[in-house]
Amino acid sequence: MNWFLLQTKSRQEQRAVENLERQDVVSFCPMIRVDKITRGRRVEALEVLFPGYLFVQLGETSSSVTSIRSTRGVSHFVTCAGAPIKVPDSLIKQLRARVAITDDAVISSLPNKGDEMQIIEGPFRGLNAVFSEPDGQSRAVVLITMLNQQVKAS
Repeated sequence: MNWFLLQTKSRQEQRAVENLERQDVVSFCPMIRVDKITRGRRVEALEVLFPGYLFVQLGETSSSVTSIRSTRGVSHFVTCAGAPIKVPDSLIKQLRARVAITDDAVISSLPNKGDEMQIIEGPFRGLNAVFSEPDGQSRAVVLITMLNQQVKAS
């Protein structure tokens, strides 16, 4: 049994996994827990590690390649010179191990309150700041020291 890489339709990884399971095809879509800001609040969410891709396990003489291609949510096999790319078992084992490790841990792309940082863009470029709080989907409130006083900036 070999692993192959499938490209899915946009944001339809879970749909593809469910439909492949109905066909008794073993699939693997690595997911991780991440911190996101939604409506101004930090929330924990599950995200696909490789958006738009998932792995399937097939036998050498599997006649199900055509049925897999026509599965809802699946776009096509990732190929090289017209042949589907085989993914080494060792890579799948490593991915499963990493996903298991991070299953309990949350990967945060957000700084914590009180973290020191340096502003890299805009009129305050080069100034040091202290992270205060997330503010919406793509903004944050930081405290900048100006004239020996901390001033809020977002």
